[in-house]
Amino acid sequence: QACSHETYMDCPFYEQLAYVGDTRLEILTTYIMTPDDRLARSSIELFDFSRFQWELVAEHYPSRTPQLSATFSLIWISLVMDYAFWRDDEVFVKERMAGVRSTLEQFRLMLGPQGLLEQLPGWSFVDWALGWKGGNARTSSQGISSINNLFLVQALRQAALVEDALGENRLADRNRELAVELSERIVRLFWDEKRKLIADDIDHLYFSEHAQCLALLNGVLDNQKSMVCFESLCAEKNLSIASIYFSFYLLEVFRQWGRGDLICQKLEFWNKLVAQGLKTPVECPEPARSDCHGWGSHPLFHMVTSLCGIRPLSFGFKTIEIAPAPGPLRHLECRVPHPQGWISVDLHFATSGTCQGTISLPEKCLAYFRWRGKELILVCGENRPVNL
Repeated sequence: QACSHETYMDCPFYEQLAYVGDTRLEILTTYIMTPDDRLARSSIELFDFSRFQWELVAEHYPSRTPQLSATFSLIWISLVMDYAFWRDDEVFVKERMAGVRSTLEQFRLMLGPQGLLEQLPGWSFVDWALGWKGGNARTSSQGISSINNLFLVQALRQAALVEDALGENRLADRNRELAVELSERIVRLFWDEKRKLIADDIDHLYFSEHAQCLALLNGVLDNQKSMVCFESLCAEKNLSIASIYFSFYLLEVFRQWGRGDLICQKLEFWNKLVAQGLKTPVECPEPARSDCHGWGSHPLFHMVTSLCGIRPLSFGFKTIEIAPAPGPLRHLECRVPHPQGWISVDLHFATSGTCQGTISLPEKCLAYFRWRGKELILVCGENRPVNL
């Protein structure tokens, strides 16, 4: 709330600016807390308007001083995809797709001789990781970063999902084809067979949680490599560590693999903030500059979508997935806004591995409850008891 005014903002004391990467996490947190999405729509639209400066979305906007970030421009496509699935507003999404397509065309023009993004314009911020200069990912001598290219793969795949939902199958296929080509190039140049990880640079000098997260989340690796990469991500000690902001994507990976135990372990950082007397999340670990930074609120999103497992499966939230990953928790209860009403979940988990409880759904939706390899199709209204 302290970072939500005319726009979402990074912090209410310093820049007071709406940054794309920050805003994505703040919007997602809004989606699981309230059906009021006016600020989300306004922010997505304002970033779309900012393209007049470079044909790419500005890093922050509106702003007196323009600033360009290729990575944040790609993340704006994530904002459009998130809205398309969490809300039911086809007209608004269609209005944004001209900007999505234009942005991706600009990035196609940036591909270098190796078919990858190389020296990018502006500030390609990734995270405040320890040892990184200015929040930029480490690159090879040619300026090629696996992380920056993985962001493009993510944007292409997310845009394809929305294009498919809008009936633009040829555009969707075109995006997926480039995503596959980029994935093959990334694996060929950055996969380190010895460490079972994606390197940050072509010379395989640097490795990070960031590259593994984006590779695992976006289908870059085949099944075998994904398994060993996830194991290495969890076990490897010599990686650049995701800070508060990018840990959103790390928690997404833990959710992808059903590891609620790892999510709960990671959330201990936020519990310690409370113990320190903080009332709002910090920008980064000590020495922290901002003690009120909106992007640090994303654990609220993961409590609902990863631990409780409530997510949209299709455009307009018409299909719902409820796939809890409680980890050590024995009781989960939450209430989530849906375009047609509210989703309410009250689940109990036994040490024997069973799950039972009550799930209430709005009208006009299809929902799947998934628990430990089993699936139950839910009906609208109250489902009592749910027992798997």
